[in-house]
Amino acid sequence: MPKAKFYLIVLWTFSFGCQYNSRPTAEALFHHVPKALDNYNLRKPDAKYFLPYVLEEISGLTYHKSGVIACVQDEEGKVFFYNHHSRKIDNSVRFADSGDYEGIATNGEKFYVAESNGHIYKFELNATGEIKKVKKYNTDLKKHNDVEGLVYDPALNKLLVACKGDGEIKGKEKKGKSVFYFDIDKKEIEHKAAFNITKNDIKNFLEQYKDFKYEENRINFKPSGIALHPINGHFYIIASVGKLLLITDRNGEIKGSIPIDPRLLGQPEGICFAPNGDLFISSEGQGDKGYILKFNMK
Repeated sequence: MPKAKFYLIVLWTFSFGCQYNSRPTAEALFHHVPKALDNYNLRKPDAKYFLPYVLEEISGLTYHKSGVIACVQDEEGKVFFYNHHSRKIDNSVRFADSGDYEGIATNGEKFYVAESNGHIYKFELNATGEIKKVKKYNTDLKKHNDVEGLVYDPALNKLLVACKGDGEIKGKEKKGKSVFYFDIDKKEIEHKAAFNITKNDIKNFLEQYKDFKYEENRINFKPSGIALHPINGHFYIIASVGKLLLITDRNGEIKGSIPIDPRLLGQPEGICFAPNGDLFISSEGQGDKGYILKFNMK
């Protein structure tokens, strides 16, 4: 068979197979962001920071001060202060023994760290960057809730705690994935969820903008991090399981959905914003170095 004819047959077979055997990807499904919130190109990071191996399993981020991001990883009870200008760790402090630490937040003075079993730790730093007395709060969230995300809301002076597991608290079931308030003054979780996001909520959002049929069982969303946008006031909730970033208002109503390319973020766990709106998302290294991607706000 002539080479030209052989190559033509191979090309036709490949094209035909792709056309009729391919399925819609998450990137095709979760595609709608209104123009007012279309501030980031998550397909093209503006910077990538490879982290020291001690942060291979980086799990949570919060923006501390100019150029410095406070990070936790899910095994050591330490906070690492990573300077993305110098690309080095400026400081690290131990607040607890080994555990499963997933979220970190700050109100500018105090730091809060969430453990997956619902425990929340609070501490401050002194002038030399050393840790002051640590306080530990045993909340009504437990291991089955699988706490993953933490963020401070200055408007309410409360923390929001995002759960990857089920939303049951004190015997009361919650639908979907729940986000709870932690009252800083009362030092307790509010039993009424701040909001819940169900599979049906996501489906209803997608139905408004779909242009083809899709398999509903492909919709998967298990939060791994939450951040509050400093300018537009919306919550950005990232999910490693489902590879999706949801944008919600303060009532938890979905306002936008952005797909996460697994080639860029293999296991996205942490998310935070700089005061100017620049977005930072971290990923575990999965056997290699962990890293943080930066997306400049348009």
